[in-house]
Amino acid sequence: MLTLSLQKPDAAPVRRLTLSLSKGARFSVKVEWDCKADHQDDVDVHALEAVNSGHGAKVTALEGILSTYNTTRMSRTGALKTNPDGSFATPSGGLSHSGDIRVQGSQAEVLTVDGSKVPPAVNEIPLFATVHKADHGEGHEDEHDDDDEAAFADIDICVVTISDDSGRVLGKYQLSDEFGEFNVVQLGTVMLAPSGGWEYVPVGVGFKGDFNDVLGHFC
Repeated sequence: MLTLSLQKPDAAPVRRLTLSLSKGARFSVKVEWDCKADHQDDVDVHALEAVNSGHGAKVTALEGILSTYNTTRMSRTGALKTNPDGSFATPSGGLSHSGDIRVQGSQAEVLTVDGSKVPPAVNEIPLFATVHKADHGEGHEDEHDDDDEAAFADIDICVVTISDDSGRVLGKYQLSDEFGEFNVVQLGTVMLAPSGGWEYVPVGVGFKGDFNDVLGHFC
């Protein structure tokens, strides 16, 4: 089982996002948030290079996990190299991230999926958003202890915008309203269609847990 130095979800999904499908090779997931005055919470978006052979999507290597938890800057065991500007990507270049932002206030991070660059076997790319109390140290190693719980409802505004390769907005969603009781949301999955193109398929499932709980379903 893969872990990132951070258990299964204990809450059933209660709400679903509704998104348009878009066939193409490139998608972006942009998350912006503004914390309440008495909270300092950090929102992250994550993606997995997974293979689904008919028995569910599986990830077999840490190098296929695009997450702030999986960078050498944030963790000594991270598999992904962080660039000088804070951005990072999977070795294939199929998944990339603009860089982690943990300063309270109006925030924006962008995750990009380029289906033309993922490894040949990859045919499914699950996308997730998580929230936790912000850590102002050098890494994320200590941010998931018992006193570090957070939920999307703790944030005034938390908007995720998903766009296709032409810049057309497929959906714009308020996680603090739609998934307020949760701290993990699977937004959807970018899947390789039978035609050979890539399409975005909505999921919209909320969980309570951490990112290792997410990985437990894909290992």
